[in-house]
Amino acid sequence: MTIDGYLVELQRLLPRLAGRRAVAEVREHLRDTAAEQRAAGLSALDAEVAATQAFGSVENVARRLGAELAVRESRLACVLALVAAAFFVFPLYVVPENTLPPATWVEKPTDIVLLQAVAIGCWIGACLLAALATLFAWTRWSRLAAPFLLGSAVAVTGSTAVSAALVARWFVVTAATPNWALAAPLAATCVGVCAGAAVWARSSSRRLVTS
Repeated sequence: MTIDGYLVELQRLLPRLAGRRAVAEVREHLRDTAAEQRAAGLSALDAEVAATQAFGSVENVARRLGAELAVRESRLACVLALVAAAFFVFPLYVVPENTLPPATWVEKPTDIVLLQAVAIGCWIGACLLAALATLFAWTRWSRLAAPFLLGSAVAVTGSTAVSAALVARWFVVTAATPNWALAAPLAATCVGVCAGAAVWARSSSRRLVTS
């Protein structure tokens, strides 16, 4: 098989975007090997055939490269989710802290105390789950990172919902207007990144299982 034909088959078996870099690296390796074969006296065509045969079957190489790419993607997904979960502190605490009007009560209402505890608990859980996923991603059990990322995305979503209820309740008590325009996009971004990272890691873990 010629180098171009080999690369076409390899690209077909690898993820379209992530596989481009791997295919480029394989192309350089095959060309270098073919050049050595030509220097040894083979024709251009025979040199390419010898290079592709020595490199291994397309299927085996695709499985190996696919597994490597899946691990890399899982690690990147974990880092993104961890950063997003940590950044959630801004819509959860920083924005409300700087926009909420002074409380009018002497003792904080029980429902607000409960909502705060649940929102913060969900956020801490999301960060811990994302951190665990990141730790697993750098071990041989990297496929286990996906379930933890899913849990982190669910926890961030829950914290967002509870935080929204908390802010709404706070502004009912204080009779003011919440700053949704700033907090909502930040929270939505964190939720979106965490959810996207979970889906990405899940897709990668499936390739690890089948590789």
